[in-house]
Amino acid sequence: MRQTIIVAAVALIAAVVAVAGAITFIKLDSGESHDAGRAANHTSAPPAQTPAQKQAPPAPRPTVTITRPPQNAAPPAYGDADANFLAMIAADGITAPDGWAIEAGNATCGQDYASARGYLTDGGLYDYHVQTFLDDWTLTHGGC
Repeated sequence: MRQTIIVAAVALIAAVVAVAGAITFIKLDSGESHDAGRAANHTSAPPAQTPAQKQAPPAPRPTVTITRPPQNAAPPAYGDADANFLAMIAADGITAPDGWAIEAGNATCGQDYASARGYLTDGGLYDYHVQTFLDDWTLTHGGC
């Protein structure tokens, strides 16, 4: 029985010491600012985000739409003179869209060289191709 009383007394003393330590800890952390408390807060997990701090979801990515011409579209029909002209400028190394070349031939036919040169080089022809372009148009179309 004596041992039981000793064990109970030791347990009671341990409990009192634990409660006294907790009270002392609470007393030290009375809401006042302490460097040790701030340092301990910075090493713990980050604070939870408030609703205002939550990140917005990323903006949706734009959708790219590609429009292709219908597959059954027939190429434009050119007369014999136009087809011959397109073949001649291609053989001379002049690369131009067919529609633009026909339009440029019609637009420059009968113009003086300087005006025709300005129109054709603005359209993308090299300067050294201007006279060849004009000659090919005149040969295939019999003039203007």
